[in-house]
Amino acid sequence: MRAVLDMKTTKRGAGGRALRHLGERGVAMIEFAFAAIIMVTIVLGILTYGEILANYIQLKYAVGELSRQIATGTDAGDSAARFTRAEAQVKANSGFADQCVVFESSGFSGQVTVTGTYDFGPEGCRMMPVFLLPTPDTVTAENTFTAL
Repeated sequence: MRAVLDMKTTKRGAGGRALRHLGERGVAMIEFAFAAIIMVTIVLGILTYGEILANYIQLKYAVGELSRQIATGTDAGDSAARFTRAEAQVKANSGFADQCVVFESSGFSGQVTVTGTYDFGPEGCRMMPVFLLPTPDTVTAENTFTAL
């Protein structure tokens, strides 16, 4: 009996297809607008955090390379010279701008800590714009080892 009532209350067009009610026009467009805002925010979040993760991975690799250069030095003076040369080479090869990244070493013999800090604040250090997403201002990678 219910199927019969539905058939009577629904307006049918040519070919028996149901016609849209006048009050439902544009509903799909409004629903798409809400869904599109959420999807664009998710995509921009993925891209922004992907950039941060990529910079952290590059920074971690650079700190490891600088640590290796210090560890392979024959003495503290040689390790310091190797660190300076490797720092310039790492910055050139990784694409880090001078104003964006800072590498430091606590020393060149004994217990050594090499720290790399990438600062997203200066102009040109961040590729993706921040769209009301909580993102870090700096990313730090650290490596501690004992040099001979």
